[in-house]
Amino acid sequence: MDLGAWRRRIREYDEITNVGPIIRRYFVIGAFDGALTVLGIIIGAYAVGASETHKALILSASIGAAVALAVSSAVGAYEAERVEKKLDIRTIERAMLARLSEEHKEAFQFAAILSALVHGIAPLLAALLPIIPFAFLDFRDATIAAIVITFVLLFVIGAYLGNLVRERVIVTGLRFVAAGLGTAVLLWFMGARPI
Repeated sequence: MDLGAWRRRIREYDEITNVGPIIRRYFVIGAFDGALTVLGIIIGAYAVGASETHKALILSASIGAAVALAVSSAVGAYEAERVEKKLDIRTIERAMLARLSEEHKEAFQFAAILSALVHGIAPLLAALLPIIPFAFLDFRDATIAAIVITFVLLFVIGAYLGNLVRERVIVTGLRFVAAGLGTAVLLWFMGARPI
């Protein structure tokens, strides 16, 4: 099947399933989870006194968390969407008193797979971008750069959502940054004091 045929088929599947809003939600949720997860690892490590000698541990823990979050998100999304789509098919078939075509069933399967891919890739990307500085900078500078990258990611996600609903992008972006900042402050105080 050529690229044009794939595009037409994807457009048809989207018309049948309205998968666009679903994958948008999964992308935002996944990216937010990935960014905050790695922010937690970095702030937590710094708060308890991590140093240059701990860079490899932070990189390893962050990559491990990113991969685990990606797999968890993808599998969870696939299973949830697979069940929801089966329920949708049953509801539609009962309402129509007829069986849906194979094309419709393929469209629902496609929507479940696409949702899972997006929900798996989003946290992986958002978790890996902030740790790139640890491969090139000293520990302190890498920590600062990672925090800045995370806050920029959070701002972009919030601004994107604000733009969709025609809200002020600065306000929605800053709301997401505030969530990250609140998380960072909480983690700092949790790590800075012995439990």
